[in-house]
Amino acid sequence: MNFMVMYDIENNKVRTEVAKYLIKQGCIRIQKSVYLASMRHEQYAAIVETLTEVQQYYENVDSILILPVNTSDARAMKIIGKDIQVQTIIDKPNTLFF
Repeated sequence: MNFMVMYDIENNKVRTEVAKYLIKQGCIRIQKSVYLASMRHEQYAAIVETLTEVQQYYENVDSILILPVNTSDARAMKIIGKDIQVQTIIDKPNTLFF
């Protein structure tokens, strides 16, 4: 499953911890508060659950958006500026090691 995570979190400590968590889970940072990931549905559900708990943990007006992205839309994404290899995220190579 492909998806993007985007957030607007005011608290520096919470924002830093969310960023570290997403990277640890295998999400690729494509902008400061935007991540792209391709993983199993179970991992996606766990991330949604964890971020929901974080959001409910403290008083805030923050927002976290999690957007499923189909593969053809991700491949059609146009990137202006910093080169982000979306295909390497979406189309993980199939390599056998012997």
